[in-house]
Amino acid sequence: MIASALPFTGMGICIDVLIVDWDRLMSAPSDDQRYAMLHDAGCSVDDDEDVWQDRSPSVGPQWFWPSPPAIGWFGKFDFGNVGSSYKDHFWAGERWEEIRAFVAPEVRSAVDRFIDPLFWGGLEYVADRDSEGAAAHVSVVLPPAPPDHLLWCPPEAVPSLNLLWDSIDAELAALREPFERYARVDLGRMNDFDEFAKLLCGWGDVIGAAQQRGWGVVGLRC
Repeated sequence: MIASALPFTGMGICIDVLIVDWDRLMSAPSDDQRYAMLHDAGCSVDDDEDVWQDRSPSVGPQWFWPSPPAIGWFGKFDFGNVGSSYKDHFWAGERWEEIRAFVAPEVRSAVDRFIDPLFWGGLEYVADRDSEGAAAHVSVVLPPAPPDHLLWCPPEAVPSLNLLWDSIDAELAALREPFERYARVDLGRMNDFDEFAKLLCGWGDVIGAAQQRGWGVVGLRC
């Protein structure tokens, strides 16, 4: 729960999202050492000219994987031109808050439970706990993130998030009409449904890749 918890004046930050082998990460004995390990991992990909030479500012979401000897324990997800700034995630949460009352209950429950631990941190949705559908029975509670982290998602939370994403992915197009009718697109960012959907799909990609490997997900303030 981080988006609404961050003051708007502090939103000039970006987020680096990595999926990681949790056993490898937790082998570091302290939060500081784990952060240094993750920071160095992300930078090692950023500094790999062979990996990044074909990248342009307008590219879409994509994965970057390390070169040996670090290969095998992490991957870094780049949201592309929508999502590298944390402002996009903040405003995606704002847009969802504006439209969620006009979304079918089963879809609303799935989106609530998917984005809340990842970046929304928004309204209470107790009323939806009696909703029908599989998502109404899925709850994801993440442990507090260490300092300088925006997300700390251990592997045991990933299968539930992946189940929620499967529900959302199948109904994503149904969000277009309420978004285009009720979102306040005259304010802030994330003013286009395709951008909003692209951000959600990026998170779905991250969670799906972590699920396949049995890994966790971290988000670093950068």
